[in-house]
Amino acid sequence: MSLPAEIHADRAELESEIAGLGPWHHDVEIAPGLWTAGVAPSAPYPDDLGPVSILRPSRVLPQYLGAIYPNGLEGRSFLDCACNAGGYLFAARELGAGRCFGFDVREHWIRQARFLAKHLPSEGIEVEQFGLEALAERGLQPFDVTVFSGILYHLPDPIAGLRIACDMTREIIVISTEMKSPNGDVLTLMMESDTYIMSGVHRLAWYPSTPRVVAAMLAWCGFPHVRVHHQTRPRSNGWFRQVMFAAREAGAFRH
Repeated sequence: MSLPAEIHADRAELESEIAGLGPWHHDVEIAPGLWTAGVAPSAPYPDDLGPVSILRPSRVLPQYLGAIYPNGLEGRSFLDCACNAGGYLFAARELGAGRCFGFDVREHWIRQARFLAKHLPSEGIEVEQFGLEALAERGLQPFDVTVFSGILYHLPDPIAGLRIACDMTREIIVISTEMKSPNGDVLTLMMESDTYIMSGVHRLAWYPSTPRVVAAMLAWCGFPHVRVHHQTRPRSNGWFRQVMFAAREAGAFRH
């Protein structure tokens, strides 16, 4: 059976808007079978935006939090630092989170997040455009769970930046970061583009070398109980990815 013409028109309009907002890092289902990254790669984008990887928050977040919160988030508040298109906020809501707040310094991602909020259930979800250094000034109450994904290694002062996020977190903080493996436990200085949308905005960036580096930073920030969720194999350039959980109290890992 063919779909009515108005449904075809609505879907075509959605696809056009998705493409116009691309490229997308977060692959989110807007309508049955219609995913943002499934539409956006077909559109031509300026080279100066840089390469963009794709992940599906609705798959990733349950993998992160399922072992810690087997019954879902059960009304817990949720913070996403450098939230990109806000995909983790919508995934957290699906897991039962209450208040969900995300921010990102780049207007590109916040436009996408606001588009998602128009087309998906978004009660309790709020997104704003600002940088991490402004978080403490917003007067927000601390959150139970924080995701700090893809931001640590884009900061000119990663220890101070991590402290800002930890100070806003009650229970668990999830750190997903790129690492670079020279000899020893160090932070390696890197310079990056400030125009590529997957990069930071400061150009100066620091890559941790081992889990011990990040664990020491977390302990100093008041989160001494650390678990490594997973770590990828180092690539030929020495970079690899690591996901860690940290808690204020050991009991947070009782499950």
